[in-house]
Amino acid sequence: MTDSPKRPRRPSAKGASLLSAASVGGITAGTGFDFQTRYAACHLPLWLQEGTFHQFFFEGTGDIDIRFVDAGQSSRIHIQVKDHDVVPAELKSVIDHFQIVDSGLPGVYRHFTLACPSFAPKLRPVETGLARFRNAKPFYDDASDALVPTKHELDQRLRKNGLADYIDFIHAKVFIEIGHGDLRHDDRALELFIARLLTHPEYAGRLRAMVQPAFAELMRAIGASKGVVLERAHIEKILRVAVASAGHHEKGITVWIQNWTKESLEPKADHSLDWSSHFDRTTRRVPSFETWNNDLLPELRSLQKRITAEHMERLIRLRGKCALSTGIALGSAFPGVGGWVFEIPQFPSKTDWRSDATATSPYELRVEVIDGDKDGADIVLGLNIRGDGRQDIIHYVESTGIRPRILAFVSPTSQGAQSISGAEDACALARAVREELGQLLKEHRLNRTRIFFYGPFALAVFLGQQLTSVGEVQLFEYQDPGYVPSFMLRT
Repeated sequence: MTDSPKRPRRPSAKGASLLSAASVGGITAGTGFDFQTRYAACHLPLWLQEGTFHQFFFEGTGDIDIRFVDAGQSSRIHIQVKDHDVVPAELKSVIDHFQIVDSGLPGVYRHFTLACPSFAPKLRPVETGLARFRNAKPFYDDASDALVPTKHELDQRLRKNGLADYIDFIHAKVFIEIGHGDLRHDDRALELFIARLLTHPEYAGRLRAMVQPAFAELMRAIGASKGVVLERAHIEKILRVAVASAGHHEKGITVWIQNWTKESLEPKADHSLDWSSHFDRTTRRVPSFETWNNDLLPELRSLQKRITAEHMERLIRLRGKCALSTGIALGSAFPGVGGWVFEIPQFPSKTDWRSDATATSPYELRVEVIDGDKDGADIVLGLNIRGDGRQDIIHYVESTGIRPRILAFVSPTSQGAQSISGAEDACALARAVREELGQLLKEHRLNRTRIFFYGPFALAVFLGQQLTSVGEVQLFEYQDPGYVPSFMLRT
């Protein structure tokens, strides 16, 4: 008995409704939108460079809708964004949704795009074949028969992946964008946004530090506008205000944090945290793990919320003699991806170190990886900048009885007091460490790290600003003759 031929499902007009489950699912689900928001924020600088770009609609008929107006005529593009590698069944479902929207709103959408980091291996011939066929079309525009064999091969690949019913629709209106893996991470998305915004004619002459705050403002605006149309003029205003406010860098917020001492500092504090009762310089006493996590970190989060609510500025002038763990905690509370900039005195430098300094490039990082227990559940990361703390770290880790999967020791090419020549090196090293850690976690499929830091305080702050999207991070503080756990970050 043979199977009866499958008939294509008739697209439902209801599926094109902005009140359908497929359309409002993103608005009501409440989670999983960071990747989509990063995608939108990083592409808006490109869309704005198109004179016909008119409106942006986030979570309208699905993920993203773009409207263009040329000589009074409108055209629209619908984009579905996935934060993972797409498999055949999901691709079929997405294209089916595209066809439903197209049938329900005939002539409204110019084309439909699926954007994702990559395709599953089985689907990659479809993506490469479609791209190769379309890229060759302009060259053979006067010899259409030349591409007949290519189209035949492409159609075979589509049939092989269960897309036979959609072949004509795919050729006419479906586009694939892959290679968006960096958008899983705030810091990489920020770098992409800055690079793209600096290609915009209005911002081409600006400094990196001046356009960086626009990313956080745009992300906030997009996240707050699900199901609401954003006009081009409103988007441009968000960017202009953010960049203009960043141009007045000397207007900042002075924050005092007291750890090892309690003293008067200059300039006068706008905000302060006095934690000196939990520290003792003579005995190297530091707060307990419970105090860090139950008392100090909540105080720091409250400070961040207060500063955000009361100030437009994003420059923090930090004063106080603090433990290294405090520096990393502070940086993580005011991350670079949020547009925050730190200005910190760092002895013996005669000028303050700033976290928006132009990073040294290229920057060479020395990395040594030592195998641990194949059943270990985390990475031990030793950051040896001021000197080699390897033996102390290994001894402490062994004393805990909790063996890591690997131990990674990272340092500049030379160690010591002069191994970091200034803010430029510090910014480069902090970003390089974040990149290296991300690669190690991905390679070993882990999401937890124990960090032991031996370096200058300002670098600790800069590193904390970079620790986004790296899972759980447990910090340790040196308390002679060994280490004690300080706090846990969940990034």
